[in-house]
Amino acid sequence: MQIRQAIIQSAVDIAERIRASVIILPDSYVSEETGTVETIRTIEAKTEIPIVVLPKQTSDLIYRIIPNHVEEEEIVLQEHIRKTAVIGYLEGAIKGTIVGVIAAPNFDSIVVYDPRESYVVKSLQKCEETVDTDVFRAIMNLALELATEGREGRHIGTAFIVGDIEHVLERSHQLLLNPFKGHATETRMVTKRINWETFKEFSQLDGVFVISGDGVACAAGRYLDVNAGSVHLQYGLGGRHAASAAITGETGAVAIVVSASGMIRAYQDGEQIIEIAPREWGTEQS
Repeated sequence: MQIRQAIIQSAVDIAERIRASVIILPDSYVSEETGTVETIRTIEAKTEIPIVVLPKQTSDLIYRIIPNHVEEEEIVLQEHIRKTAVIGYLEGAIKGTIVGVIAAPNFDSIVVYDPRESYVVKSLQKCEETVDTDVFRAIMNLALELATEGREGRHIGTAFIVGDIEHVLERSHQLLLNPFKGHATETRMVTKRINWETFKEFSQLDGVFVISGDGVACAAGRYLDVNAGSVHLQYGLGGRHAASAAITGETGAVAIVVSASGMIRAYQDGEQIIEIAPREWGTEQS
């Protein structure tokens, strides 16, 4: 108990010194020992840095995949913290460096990680040069929910084409009547979570969403009239991915595609720049 209390205090001391944005602790530090719970409560009252408890998701994975390999256990746990930090950054909950505690069967340690240095976040920032940051993050988080929850008990695929709507609309047409046409701007804003149920419902339609750079949904059920012959994609990806990638090559738009398998990919300038498997990023719903 005293060892864990000392580790928690050390993590907080490091976080204070480097002005970290959040401290991440493993579930085992809270669920097993009353002493550590009291230590956390005491420290929370003394520091302004938020303390987040990471749900228990890794222990069974470690024992199943890499038993008796301490170095590999550490790699898996570090990767879990890194991915959690990136998702937190994506959601706006983590704005800078994190200090995380790793609790493996054979050791405990402290890691320091800045998600802003990750490939995913740097790719996000590249997209945010074209599309408003709040809009892009809202769509990414909506995509994460669609990828993990599906709709009405089934997995679905859809795509969001964001920005440069004038040229996107010129290169597309409606497959059916536009369900967003004629509705108030307030009810079409993707940055307002209250509207997400509407987006999730329309995600079942064939075609794509077209959303302005400031987050207003202009159309759903849209078919992209582009030549995807010059687009190079991973084997196995279908027409939605090809058309979405192609439209970003012909316009200044960014495309976010959710596949029925739960993968999320983003395209810019005709190239894939982000690939996220939500179930690997600590976002799967229990």
